[in-house]
Amino acid sequence: MSPSPLSPSLLVFLLSLSLYLPTLSPTIAGGDSGELVAEGCQLGTAHPPGYPTFTLLTYLLSSLGSGVRPAYVMNIFSAVCGSLTSSLTTATILKLCTSQASAIAAGLFNTVSPLAWQYHVTAEVFALNNFFVALITYLIVSALLTSLKDTQTRFIYIGAFICGLSLTNQHTSILLIVPGILILIKEAELLKKENYNKLIIAGILFLIGFSTYASMPFLAIWKPHLGAWGDVSNFRGWLNHFRRADYGTFQLFSGGGESVEGFGERTAAYFSDLATKQGGPGVFVLGIWGIASSFVTILGTHPIFTSPTSSKTKKRKLQKHGVGGVTSKEDKSIAYALMYLFGCWLFYLCVFHTLSNLPLSNPLLYGVHQRFWMQPNILFFVFAGVGGAKMGERFGNNIQMIILAIIFVYTVSTNYSKVDLSDDIWFDYYARSVLENLPKNSLLVINYDQQWTSVRYLQECEGVRSDVISINLSMMSYMWWKTKVPIYEGIVNFPGTNYVSPRLKGTGFTWKELLDANIDKFEGGIYLGGNLNYKEDDYLDKYEIVPWGLSKRFTKGGELTTGTGFLQWVDTSREKIHSLTTTFATLPDTTKYDSSTWEWTLQREYWDHVYERTSHLLEIVLREGAEAIPMTHQKKFELLIETAASFELILANDQLKREEDYGLYKNLGLCYMHMIKTDKSLVYSTEHFKDKLINFQGTDLVDSISSYFPVTSVDNQNWRNHATERWSELWGRYLEMDGSENDGSYQSVKSILKAVFQSVEQAQQARRGGGG
Repeated sequence: MSPSPLSPSLLVFLLSLSLYLPTLSPTIAGGDSGELVAEGCQLGTAHPPGYPTFTLLTYLLSSLGSGVRPAYVMNIFSAVCGSLTSSLTTATILKLCTSQASAIAAGLFNTVSPLAWQYHVTAEVFALNNFFVALITYLIVSALLTSLKDTQTRFIYIGAFICGLSLTNQHTSILLIVPGILILIKEAELLKKENYNKLIIAGILFLIGFSTYASMPFLAIWKPHLGAWGDVSNFRGWLNHFRRADYGTFQLFSGGGESVEGFGERTAAYFSDLATKQGGPGVFVLGIWGIASSFVTILGTHPIFTSPTSSKTKKRKLQKHGVGGVTSKEDKSIAYALMYLFGCWLFYLCVFHTLSNLPLSNPLLYGVHQRFWMQPNILFFVFAGVGGAKMGERFGNNIQMIILAIIFVYTVSTNYSKVDLSDDIWFDYYARSVLENLPKNSLLVINYDQQWTSVRYLQECEGVRSDVISINLSMMSYMWWKTKVPIYEGIVNFPGTNYVSPRLKGTGFTWKELLDANIDKFEGGIYLGGNLNYKEDDYLDKYEIVPWGLSKRFTKGGELTTGTGFLQWVDTSREKIHSLTTTFATLPDTTKYDSSTWEWTLQREYWDHVYERTSHLLEIVLREGAEAIPMTHQKKFELLIETAASFELILANDQLKREEDYGLYKNLGLCYMHMIKTDKSLVYSTEHFKDKLINFQGTDLVDSISSYFPVTSVDNQNWRNHATERWSELWGRYLEMDGSENDGSYQSVKSILKAVFQSVEQAQQARRGGGG
């Protein structure tokens, strides 16, 4: 008889919650977190497949948490769901074995698994999905092991409702639901005529659970609002949204066309992650032990052991290895229940790894793929709990307790610093930086997921910069966008049904036509976060693009690239970059937030925008006809100094560009070359300029370039000598870098550098000859 799971499960819940609450993210994190909470705040429609249960729960809970940021309320909700997941894992294990120590430990192994921990302290659908998966697993095992038909029927009815409800949160739960339904139909004999009524009732309960999907069309009609995904106001639109037709049904990734990893590589990656990160070697061994013990128990029921004619010698040999012997009916039932869970686990891995098309070579997309491993991991932690119990039977309870404690302490101590997201305020800072850098009454068109989700949360849930209209460019490209156009009437002018490529005009509109229709409507200007979906150049005949903080501004040609407008842009754009250092204070630590996290991309994006602004400044300063800009030679020289200093900052602090971007070396060398060519009477001094350099609070970014770029006054001749050395060094590095030979400037740079070296060599030979 298995012990009551209540006390151990409660203990696991409380311990898990005590670990999660101090490490909660204080606001939204990366990924879909911001958008999911934003749609909940306004009862909108999230990206496919819609997540109606999460939306309704967000609306309800954030309404109850008056005065508390909605994101933080939902982060707490995720922590509760995660703690319940571990608690239910413990309860399930205690249905399968009698070792409370092993059941508690395995539940806590799930708690401290770094992947689960990460998603149990942020607002996402995964924590709720994990809870549903753990609950369904518990109900399946309970229904399989009970000997009372009425009790079994009760478990089936509850399970049917939960299965329907879970599908309204995350579709991958169907990979547990399908084999679970088949198992229970067989074991409960629901296809027998006398049990048809039970099957029908279970089906009705399933549909009741699934019925929260009906809220989507109702809310879309009753409460339409700007920025919501899709057209779910009719059955066809709802069905497209439900089956994720915008992305491709049964696919996680809609982009790219490159070759991606197959089933074998994905499965190998799963086992590697499980054995080295999520559970570690100890948990992995215990899980395999738990699975193997079930096979051994079932093998023991084979006729070779039950037949009176079987060889006694053969029996004794196998029993020495734990196979055969006396096997109770309860042991066999438990073994078969474990085998059913093993089948569910294999079913998930086989189907998911066959359908998934996310390229694992991309660290960020690997992280996206990896989070779908939490569901099968829950089942594996059940196996580990059973394996831990077998270890106790084999080596004694004292050894068992010591080993389980060592595994737990090792996992926590190894991962705590990375899973502690109490400092993860980066996307809040990021979205505020985007919005606060825009003038009043601006139009912000966004084509970055990370920018859209974070900006949308601040605007929809916290009311930040409601004067800025933000729209999603990718959303505009779908045919259903035409149903959104009336909602924007009087706010944004759409000159067609949806955003299209110029080659496929039809009833749609191009980017140029959208600019034409709105450039005079928004006095604050039109801004783009990200890149355009389609190749389109004709708008450049009329408009120019200038860097603007973490976005790009589209202006009528020449407004900010000629005359006094350019000099105003120089000062304004510098202020925008400086304002980021005030908002952020510092950038995410890449040793904690590696390239598989969304937070890592913020460091990447920051330096990309600094680079864009610096490159644009250099382009305008060196543009032919730049004399149309009212500035002295000294002012131009100072702008070259600013450009070089900014490039040096990027080179010193952006590892990716330093190692891979040959254009950075070429452009920085170009700065130095033009500075050398300027009038010798011009004064080099950065005393007036040092405060203009980008420097985060409490950091030494400026000092990081002092060896390459003097930031105090120096003798002009010494400066020119330094600039000459730096120029030749940078262009030499440019010529050595992979891919630079394909750059259009490669031959020119090579020729100039060669000519200068030859000239210097000839001059040296002449001096030596004259001295002879």
